[in-house]
Amino acid sequence: MAAAASDRGVVLENLSGEFELSSITCYNLLNLGRFVVNTFENTFNFCCQLNLIKNSRKCKSCKRDLKLVYDRRDRHSTKVSFRCYNKSCRVQYSSIRDGSLFDKSNLSLEQILVLANLFCANITSYQQISYQAQLSESRTVLSSATIADWLTYFREICLEIVARETPKLIGGRGLTVEVDESKFGKRKYNKGRLVEGQWVVGGICRETKDIFWQFAVTTSGTQTHFWTL
Repeated sequence: MAAAASDRGVVLENLSGEFELSSITCYNLLNLGRFVVNTFENTFNFCCQLNLIKNSRKCKSCKRDLKLVYDRRDRHSTKVSFRCYNKSCRVQYSSIRDGSLFDKSNLSLEQILVLANLFCANITSYQQISYQAQLSESRTVLSSATIADWLTYFREICLEIVARETPKLIGGRGLTVEVDESKFGKRKYNKGRLVEGQWVVGGICRETKDIFWQFAVTTSGTQTHFWTL
Protein backbone atom coordinates (compact mmCIF):
# COMPACT_ATOMS: atom_id res chain seq x y z
CA MET A 1 0.00 0.00 0.00
CA ALA A 2 1.22 3.52 -0.77
CA ALA A 3 2.88 5.60 1.89
CA ALA A 4 -0.08 8.00 1.72
CA ALA A 5 -2.07 5.44 3.73
CA SER A 6 0.04 6.21 6.79
CA ASP A 7 -0.50 8.82 9.48
CA ARG A 8 1.94 10.01 12.14
CA GLY A 9 4.50 7.82 10.40
CA VAL A 10 2.54 4.60 11.03
CA VAL A 11 0.96 2.18 8.56
CA LEU A 12 -1.94 0.44 10.31
CA GLU A 13 -1.84 -2.48 7.90
CA ASN A 14 1.65 -3.32 9.19
CA LEU A 15 0.45 -3.64 12.80
CA SER A 16 -0.13 -7.37 12.58
CA GLY A 17 0.88 -8.23 16.12
CA GLU A 18 3.33 -10.81 14.79
CA PHE A 19 7.11 -10.71 15.10
CA GLU A 20 9.63 -13.41 14.22
CA LEU A 21 11.59 -13.55 17.46
CA SER A 22 13.97 -16.22 16.16
CA SER A 23 15.16 -13.89 13.40
CA ILE A 24 17.30 -12.04 15.96
CA THR A 25 20.08 -14.18 17.35
CA CYS A 26 20.96 -11.86 20.23
CA TYR A 27 18.79 -9.18 21.81
CA ASN A 28 21.59 -6.78 22.65
CA LEU A 29 21.17 -3.02 22.41
CA LEU A 30 22.50 -2.89 18.84
CA ASN A 31 20.03 -5.44 17.49
CA LEU A 32 17.20 -3.92 19.50
CA GLY A 33 17.87 -0.63 17.72
CA ARG A 34 18.23 -2.24 14.28
CA PHE A 35 15.22 -4.54 14.31
CA VAL A 36 12.79 -3.59 17.09
CA VAL A 37 12.71 0.09 18.02
CA ASN A 38 13.66 1.30 14.54
CA THR A 39 9.96 1.68 13.62
CA PHE A 40 6.77 1.89 15.63
CA GLU A 41 5.34 -1.02 13.67
CA ASN A 42 8.20 -3.31 14.68
CA THR A 43 7.97 -2.12 18.28
CA PHE A 44 4.23 -2.78 18.37
CA ASN A 45 4.49 -6.22 16.77
CA PHE A 46 7.41 -7.19 19.03
CA CYS A 47 5.44 -6.25 22.15
CA CYS A 48 2.37 -8.12 20.92
CA GLN A 49 4.41 -11.23 20.17
CA LEU A 50 5.70 -11.20 23.74
CA ASN A 51 2.19 -10.55 25.10
CA LEU A 52 3.30 -7.22 26.54
CA ILE A 53 0.39 -5.52 24.78
CA LYS A 54 -2.60 -6.75 22.78
CA ASN A 55 -3.34 -6.15 19.11
CA SER A 56 -7.08 -6.70 19.59
CA ARG A 57 -9.53 -5.84 22.35
CA LYS A 58 -13.21 -5.69 23.15
CA CYS A 59 -15.03 -2.68 24.52
CA LYS A 60 -15.48 -2.97 28.27
CA SER A 61 -18.95 -1.47 27.98
CA CYS A 62 -20.65 -2.92 24.91
CA LYS A 63 -18.27 -5.90 24.41
CA ARG A 64 -17.87 -5.11 20.73
CA ASP A 65 -14.53 -5.51 18.99
CA LEU A 66 -12.47 -2.34 19.13
CA LYS A 67 -10.72 -0.98 16.06
CA LEU A 68 -7.08 0.01 15.99
CA VAL A 69 -6.90 3.61 14.73
CA TYR A 70 -4.53 6.54 14.52
CA ASP A 71 -4.59 8.58 17.72
CA ARG A 72 -4.63 12.25 16.71
CA ARG A 73 -5.66 13.54 20.13
CA ASP A 74 -3.50 16.14 21.83
CA ARG A 75 -1.20 15.05 24.66
CA HIS A 76 -1.25 11.40 23.56
CA SER A 77 2.25 10.26 22.69
CA THR A 78 1.22 6.77 21.57
CA LYS A 79 0.60 6.83 17.85
CA VAL A 80 -2.36 4.43 17.80
CA SER A 81 -5.17 3.44 20.12
CA PHE A 82 -8.29 1.29 20.20
CA ARG A 83 -11.59 2.98 19.40
CA CYS A 84 -15.20 1.94 19.92
CA TYR A 85 -17.57 3.23 17.26
CA ASN A 86 -20.67 2.50 19.31
CA LYS A 87 -22.00 6.01 19.98
CA SER A 88 -23.80 4.86 23.11
CA CYS A 89 -20.48 4.02 24.81
CA ARG A 90 -19.16 6.72 27.11
CA VAL A 91 -15.52 5.82 26.50
CA GLN A 92 -14.65 6.04 22.82
CA TYR A 93 -10.90 5.46 23.07
CA SER A 94 -8.83 2.86 24.89
CA SER A 95 -5.05 3.02 25.11
CA ILE A 96 -2.99 0.11 23.79
CA ARG A 97 -1.01 0.51 27.04
CA ASP A 98 -3.90 -0.29 29.39
CA GLY A 99 -3.06 -3.07 31.83
CA SER A 100 0.44 -3.51 30.45
CA LEU A 101 4.03 -2.80 31.39
CA PHE A 102 3.66 0.57 29.66
CA ASP A 103 0.45 1.65 31.42
CA LYS A 104 0.29 5.25 32.72
CA SER A 105 3.82 6.07 31.54
CA ASN A 106 4.69 9.15 29.51
CA LEU A 107 7.69 7.43 27.99
CA SER A 108 7.42 5.92 24.54
CA LEU A 109 7.20 2.17 24.07
CA GLU A 110 10.61 2.29 22.45
CA GLN A 111 12.22 4.05 25.41
CA ILE A 112 10.80 1.57 27.89
CA LEU A 113 12.09 -1.36 25.84
CA VAL A 114 15.55 0.23 25.81
CA LEU A 115 15.40 0.68 29.59
CA ALA A 116 14.40 -2.96 30.02
CA ASN A 117 17.24 -4.06 27.74
CA LEU A 118 19.78 -2.03 29.73
CA PHE A 119 18.43 -3.46 32.97
CA CYS A 120 18.80 -7.02 31.66
CA ALA A 121 22.36 -6.18 30.58
CA ASN A 122 23.08 -5.09 34.17
CA ILE A 123 23.82 -1.51 33.14
CA THR A 124 23.54 0.49 36.37
CA SER A 125 25.15 3.82 35.47
CA TYR A 126 22.39 6.45 35.42
CA GLN A 127 24.43 8.59 33.05
CA GLN A 128 24.83 5.74 30.58
CA ILE A 129 21.17 4.76 30.83
CA SER A 130 20.06 8.35 30.25
CA TYR A 131 22.36 8.61 27.23
CA GLN A 132 21.27 5.31 25.64
CA ALA A 133 17.57 6.13 26.16
CA GLN A 134 17.79 9.31 24.07
CA LEU A 135 16.06 8.05 20.94
CA SER A 136 16.28 10.06 17.76
CA GLU A 137 12.55 10.74 17.64
CA SER A 138 11.96 12.18 21.11
CA ARG A 139 15.39 13.40 22.32
CA THR A 140 13.96 13.09 25.83
CA VAL A 141 16.62 13.12 28.55
CA LEU A 142 15.49 10.94 31.44
CA SER A 143 15.91 12.27 34.95
CA SER A 144 17.62 10.26 37.69
CA ALA A 145 14.27 9.91 39.47
CA THR A 146 12.64 8.42 36.36
CA ILE A 147 15.50 5.98 35.85
CA ALA A 148 15.40 4.97 39.52
CA ASP A 149 11.65 4.34 39.37
CA TRP A 150 11.94 2.14 36.30
CA LEU A 151 14.87 0.13 37.67
CA THR A 152 12.89 -0.44 40.86
CA TYR A 153 9.86 -1.49 38.81
CA PHE A 154 11.92 -3.99 36.81
CA ARG A 155 13.33 -5.43 40.05
CA GLU A 156 9.82 -5.83 41.41
CA ILE A 157 8.82 -7.73 38.28
CA CYS A 158 11.79 -10.06 38.80
CA LEU A 159 10.75 -10.55 42.42
CA GLU A 160 7.20 -11.43 41.40
CA ILE A 161 8.46 -14.00 38.89
CA VAL A 162 10.86 -15.57 41.38
CA ALA A 163 8.17 -15.64 44.08
CA ARG A 164 5.71 -17.28 41.70
CA GLU A 165 8.16 -19.88 40.40
CA THR A 166 10.03 -20.59 43.61
CA PRO A 167 9.78 -24.15 44.97
CA LYS A 168 8.34 -24.75 48.42
CA LEU A 169 11.45 -26.59 49.58
CA ILE A 170 15.09 -26.30 48.58
CA GLY A 171 18.24 -27.90 49.94
CA GLY A 172 18.34 -31.20 51.77
CA ARG A 173 20.70 -33.51 53.61
CA GLY A 174 24.31 -32.52 52.98
CA LEU A 175 23.33 -29.37 51.06
CA THR A 176 23.99 -25.76 52.05
CA VAL A 177 21.37 -23.02 51.70
CA GLU A 178 22.42 -19.38 51.93
CA VAL A 179 19.69 -17.05 53.22
CA ASP A 180 19.52 -13.26 53.21
CA GLU A 181 16.94 -10.52 53.56
CA SER A 182 16.42 -7.15 51.92
CA LYS A 183 13.90 -4.35 51.71
CA PHE A 184 12.52 -3.16 48.39
CA GLY A 185 10.50 -0.02 47.90
CA LYS A 186 10.52 3.68 47.10
CA ARG A 187 12.79 6.24 48.64
CA LYS A 188 11.31 9.05 50.71
CA TYR A 189 11.33 12.18 48.55
CA ASN A 190 13.62 10.30 46.11
CA LYS A 191 16.53 10.70 48.54
CA GLY A 192 18.52 8.52 50.88
CA ARG A 193 18.16 4.81 51.54
CA LEU A 194 15.22 2.64 50.55
CA VAL A 195 13.14 3.02 53.69
CA GLU A 196 9.56 2.45 52.56
CA GLY A 197 8.69 -0.86 51.01
CA GLN A 198 8.41 -4.60 51.42
CA TRP A 199 10.79 -6.87 53.30
CA VAL A 200 11.65 -10.05 51.45
CA VAL A 201 13.80 -13.03 52.33
CA GLY A 202 15.50 -15.26 49.80
CA GLY A 203 17.94 -18.11 49.59
CA ILE A 204 19.98 -20.19 47.19
CA CYS A 205 21.29 -23.72 47.46
CA ARG A 206 25.02 -23.69 46.77
CA GLU A 207 25.13 -27.11 45.21
CA THR A 208 21.90 -27.26 43.14
CA LYS A 209 21.47 -23.49 42.52
CA ASP A 210 17.79 -23.80 43.46
CA ILE A 211 16.38 -20.57 44.86
CA PHE A 212 13.42 -19.41 46.88
CA TRP A 213 11.86 -16.04 47.62
CA GLN A 214 9.32 -15.15 50.27
CA PHE A 215 7.64 -11.88 51.15
CA ALA A 216 7.66 -10.94 54.83
CA VAL A 217 4.48 -10.93 56.88
CA THR A 218 3.70 -8.12 59.30
CA THR A 219 2.54 -9.32 62.72
CA SER A 220 1.62 -7.09 65.68
CA GLY A 221 3.48 -4.11 64.27
CA THR A 222 6.70 -6.01 63.60
CA GLN A 223 8.09 -7.66 60.49
CA THR A 224 8.03 -11.44 60.80
CA HIS A 225 9.80 -13.50 58.16
CA PHE A 226 8.40 -16.85 57.13
CA TRP A 227 10.18 -19.34 54.93
CA THR A 228 10.55 -23.09 54.65
CA LEU A 229 13.85 -24.93 54.34
